[in-house]
Amino acid sequence: MKKFLMPLLPSLALALYLTGFSPLAVADGIPGKNDENPNPPTGGTALLMANGIYDPDDPSFTPPTPDEFDTLIMGRSETEKLERRQLAIDYFQARYGIDLTSGSADFGNILLMESVFDPRNNYRAYHLPISGRDNRKIAKNGQIVYDRQFVMFVGAQGLSSTLTGSWGGAMGISVPPGTVAVDGDYLVQGTNHFRINHPRNLYLRFQSVDPIFNAASGDIKFNCVLLDEQGEIIGAAIGRQEFVALDNGNNLFQMAVQNVWQFPAPEWALP
Repeated sequence: MKKFLMPLLPSLALALYLTGFSPLAVADGIPGKNDENPNPPTGGTALLMANGIYDPDDPSFTPPTPDEFDTLIMGRSETEKLERRQLAIDYFQARYGIDLTSGSADFGNILLMESVFDPRNNYRAYHLPISGRDNRKIAKNGQIVYDRQFVMFVGAQGLSSTLTGSWGGAMGISVPPGTVAVDGDYLVQGTNHFRINHPRNLYLRFQSVDPIFNAASGDIKFNCVLLDEQGEIIGAAIGRQEFVALDNGNNLFQMAVQNVWQFPAPEWALP
């Protein structure tokens, strides 16, 4: 194997593809409308990993859309979809000083995109604290994790942009093309172990507290806060992902992700 690298291009589609922000959404066997949420974790850590190997150009796979994720998995109405989008817009403006109400900013160099992590990446939770105690009955092969993002992408025109807000301050900080920030939804598919004969999904919202740099390289690190359904910060997500091309002549790739959730939120994650 070798690490897959490409020069940074101003193409948004390429950058999102390389970082795993692929518009390929849910696989078969989706859990359906978000069922009753178990009590959110209050202490402990969770381990999430992705290690799927697949051909991104496989013609047999029909890529669903983020809208289908919102409808089929989250059970959101059209009004709720708009409200969720507005939450992301509000966060990007408060944290980074960028108003994406129209879908773009800085003369089109910053774009608001929506995507869902490709389910073929096999994203799963292998250790999950529930209500402050370890849920040791989690399936041995992990619980399916859905990851839906609103992405603030810098560099659509191939240029740097200045971010302000609570992150960049009044003077602002210039960031290079290929920089992204995210506001998204995690949904861990429920099992009967959450409550006998009543599988429940665990929903958490996440936000990148720092920009994610050099996204098009496919090798990134991220620091996010985790929020409950009321918008309160209850934890943090720290991890990295690497895009790998396999030297087998079959156009197979792997998006390797390691993501650790920590509860309660550490000091750096608190406002």
